[in-house]
Amino acid sequence: MGAFADQIAAGMRGRGHRVQEVTAPVLLGLLFPHTHAAKWLGYVDQFFIFPPWLWLRARLLPKGSLCVLTDQALGPWLPWLCGRAHVVHCHDLLALEASFGLQPYHRISRSGRAYQRWIMQGFRYGRYFLSVSASTQAGLERYLPQLPRISAVLYNPLVSRFAVLPKEQAAAVVRQALPRMYEQSFLIHIGRNWYKNRLGVLAIWEQLHQLGFPQQLVLVGSFDPEVHAWLELRMHLRPWLHVLERATDQLVVALYNRAAALLFPSHAEGFGWPILEALACGCPVITTDRPPMTEVGGNAVITIPTAPPPPEPLDAWAREAAQKVKLVLTRSTAEQERIRELGYAQARRFQLEPWLDQLEFHYQQALALQERPTSAT
Repeated sequence: MGAFADQIAAGMRGRGHRVQEVTAPVLLGLLFPHTHAAKWLGYVDQFFIFPPWLWLRARLLPKGSLCVLTDQALGPWLPWLCGRAHVVHCHDLLALEASFGLQPYHRISRSGRAYQRWIMQGFRYGRYFLSVSASTQAGLERYLPQLPRISAVLYNPLVSRFAVLPKEQAAAVVRQALPRMYEQSFLIHIGRNWYKNRLGVLAIWEQLHQLGFPQQLVLVGSFDPEVHAWLELRMHLRPWLHVLERATDQLVVALYNRAAALLFPSHAEGFGWPILEALACGCPVITTDRPPMTEVGGNAVITIPTAPPPPEPLDAWAREAAQKVKLVLTRSTAEQERIRELGYAQARRFQLEPWLDQLEFHYQQALALQERPTSAT
């Protein structure tokens, strides 16, 4: 979210707008650094000191200012903006859905449920929302007590660093990070959050081996207990698995360029960044046949059904998905090139400058909306 906010600030400054970035001050949290008390004092900074400070900042803004909340999780601060012109960027409602028990793959704590309700209460003051996908927009509108004045979709822009690299350059970067993989074919998966469905990735990969298509697998993200427990029962697959706790942007781009495919069977997403990034790098994508994955991937991706919810076993689903992966791996050279071109064309739909054009349009609309009186109902 920090990178997203920086992207907005840089883009608007580049178009001649004045931008002030406001975050919660760290005051009490500095009294006892590197201690458990610092965490709780930081909550005091965020939830007790920041709201009146934000209210004062909003009151002192010059006429014609726009307040932008770059993440829907900032919803609790919306009431403190005193009716100023505003836009709320909405990225995903997965945690909110989980708090209502609507995500069978994820359980949320009591405090987490309370916090999500607090965010939702803040939405009641919102008039202008921008969602990163139609799927996220639909989720938002389900939880609003009434529709806002404006609710629009503004897809995220692709960062320019995700692009095709010379083969030798990509191979050298990957070889340095994963020397024991050499030039072997591999699948890649990126993400560690619950909704990324890492167990589903592993189940598909295991079935692919059983089909006689042994592939290396690169997981970008921490080696969590769930993955460790799964692997303990399948130690014969351990030499084929590579887990990168962290990866630089340069390495991620190189991995996309070198991978046989991105395996991305997410339960849910707000947008689905890896799909777009992989397509821009010429990497085939296998993902779930539901939005927003289908929104981002279009006709350039291969889709598989959503994994069955627990406690249903994954075996039958994984076998079906592995057959789809097998088709991707056995494409002819001509078909591979055709699919890559579809991916490049899809990625070009998410360019930065058109996104900034739309962003500026919506911000101007939000300012104009504030100046118009609300119609009586």
